[in-house]
Amino acid sequence: MASSVRPDSPRRHAAAPAPRAPVRLLALASGLTVGNLYLALPLLDTIAADLDRSHLAASLLVVATQAAYALGLVLVVPLGDLLDRRRLILTLLTAETAALLLAATAPGIGVLYAAAALIGLASVAVMVMVPFAASLAPEDQRGRVVAAVMSGVLVGSLLIRFLSGVVGDRTGWRPVYYGAATCAGLLVLVLRGRLPRAGAAPPTATGLGYGALLRSLPGLVAAHRTLRRRTLYGALCFAAFTAFWTPLPFLLAGPEYGYGAGAVGLLSLVGIGGVVAAGLAGRATDRGRGTPLTGILLAGVCLSFLPAALGKTSLVFLVLATFTLDFAVQGAHIANQGAIYQVPPEIRGRVTSVYMTGYFLGGAVGASGAALAYSASGWTAVCVLGAALSGAAALTWLFHLVRR
Repeated sequence: MASSVRPDSPRRHAAAPAPRAPVRLLALASGLTVGNLYLALPLLDTIAADLDRSHLAASLLVVATQAAYALGLVLVVPLGDLLDRRRLILTLLTAETAALLLAATAPGIGVLYAAAALIGLASVAVMVMVPFAASLAPEDQRGRVVAAVMSGVLVGSLLIRFLSGVVGDRTGWRPVYYGAATCAGLLVLVLRGRLPRAGAAPPTATGLGYGALLRSLPGLVAAHRTLRRRTLYGALCFAAFTAFWTPLPFLLAGPEYGYGAGAVGLLSLVGIGGVVAAGLAGRATDRGRGTPLTGILLAGVCLSFLPAALGKTSLVFLVLATFTLDFAVQGAHIANQGAIYQVPPEIRGRVTSVYMTGYFLGGAVGASGAALAYSASGWTAVCVLGAALSGAAALTWLFHLVRR
């Protein structure tokens, strides 16, 4: 990377461990917040039936959420380098609570699209929390701290997908959104009283206004080769991930299986392997082994689509694909983040913005492509798409490795 690494804190704090309580609080908050990005996934078939819409129309809820999240990463996350991060997090979570209530009361698919987009936009609070947590840790522990917070993100996304599917199967989709809104409102109250003020302010003055911060993003991309490469890996990897998960509720509800939303929720729990991968990737990054691990994980994402294709009629292969895909995708994500956070602290919010914007734009592309592929040719076409996207990521990593 073009910039040299600089410590976040004075030398006398270099050996001090990261404070555990704030990191755990941020991990919990991140998990509860990011889970709302995936709230609709197990419910797509239920929503389509309730609102009398096609599978393709329901799938666009995922696209709207992912695309709005990417927009928020561009427009909102850079404010973490300019404003008080604590206040920004609380403001975004309050907005997310309101958006969840709007979704719960939506009279039709149009309002639900708008609510899904607002949920995605407000959920970028997570990407303010991650650099916040990183700023609390000395440099040699940053990979583990980021992994700890991201483990909370992974557990939250898994549990909320599980609860969304199980509750939605019994009560319908609207009570799921009411419950999520209640949890989000309670989270705002807890964080208002417990979120530390240390690390909330930008680490140093940027000397830039909001407009200048946004205009500086292309320069960051041009200046940091590792950021460019890791963003591309992440975008292709997450595109493959959303390509798998977006049409999955329709496969499970179809004639091959005949399951309800609860089955999607239960299958989400298999993704607990991603939590294990996060810890392994964080430690490997701290030890300087992130590059080879990334290549192995990207190849693993691609290979996951072989059992996924066989899972069209075999639940055993579908479970295997879910485990390996979540393990490889989340491990690669942590390795990517560990690499890009080796930058001066005053630009870390914008670096996060660049990386995660590419990541979720990839997710939106993967979700929309999978929705079209499933509508046109079924599950096998989805698996071909996912393998092509993740295969492109692995080949790109290999090309970059050869050129080093």
